[in-house]
Amino acid sequence: MRPPGRQNSFMTSLRGIARLLRLPLVATAVSNVTAGYLVALLVAGDLRDFNPTVLVLLAGTSAGLYLFGMVENDLADVRRDRFLGVRRPLVTGEVGWPMAVALLVLTALAAGVCVWHLRAVCEPRLGGPAVLLAVGTFAVINLYNLAAKRGPAYVAITVMGLCRILNYGIGVAAAVGIPRHRIDLGLLLPTGPLWVRHSLALFFATAVITGYSIAARRRLGVSSRPWQIFAVFSLLGGLGMWFIAHTVHGPGFVPPLARVFAAVALASLWPGRLWSGAGPQRTPDEYAPFIERALYWLILLDAAFVVDALLWRAQSGA
Repeated sequence: MRPPGRQNSFMTSLRGIARLLRLPLVATAVSNVTAGYLVALLVAGDLRDFNPTVLVLLAGTSAGLYLFGMVENDLADVRRDRFLGVRRPLVTGEVGWPMAVALLVLTALAAGVCVWHLRAVCEPRLGGPAVLLAVGTFAVINLYNLAAKRGPAYVAITVMGLCRILNYGIGVAAAVGIPRHRIDLGLLLPTGPLWVRHSLALFFATAVITGYSIAARRRLGVSSRPWQIFAVFSLLGGLGMWFIAHTVHGPGFVPPLARVFAAVALASLWPGRLWSGAGPQRTPDEYAPFIERALYWLILLDAAFVVDALLWRAQSGA
């Protein structure tokens, strides 16, 4: 029978590993790549090409990349965390450096193995682009953890936004390859490709969430008023899209109502609710819960992307 002290130490280590990996949040990365795969099949592909093995490998790739990023993040920040007294597992001793480095290697290998098999399972015209985007995601994760987050905030939030877009893009590429559209302002219009609108929604949502995270990291106070404005404009934008759909573009245009409702739902995630806290400066401890809730909200946004694609497919008669 294991002595009580060793058993407690073992359980503490398991909790520390779970905290280091941020295990619950990995679902947000998996939902991004899943949404990209399903939306691409619904809009530009053939549902008969749906392959559950590809979806599992996409989930494994995305999860491996996300977990790698979480471990690397704490390893890169350990000196700063000790100085500021941030009680992360490497600082408290719940996880030692050897274990953290081992996890870093294992998560990178897991992502690599899934990418390797993904290339073998997919057709060459699909597997190559998916692998390329996975490698790009890995590079951008390293760029954020090792450099960007220590620089100007606008650089950090841009790089993190790119991480989410590339992760979404891995799913798109595995379904239909790299989307080919003429590069012009038409891509950014409400009538542009769904994958562009979804990528932009992911980018801006991630950028704002990352902005609050950086503010917490730098011990800055942040006003909650931007979220109040964001919710109002989202609601008005959704009503405007509904009007445009029925007066300008006709029945062939589907307004992004699902995404609008998802955006409005984000407003309710602020601690104490958005409306009661509009205006005054919040401390990092007060808005830290919002950051985690908003990350989980990305799953709702991904579901809205799929609903958008289903509505488009139903209306187009595809």
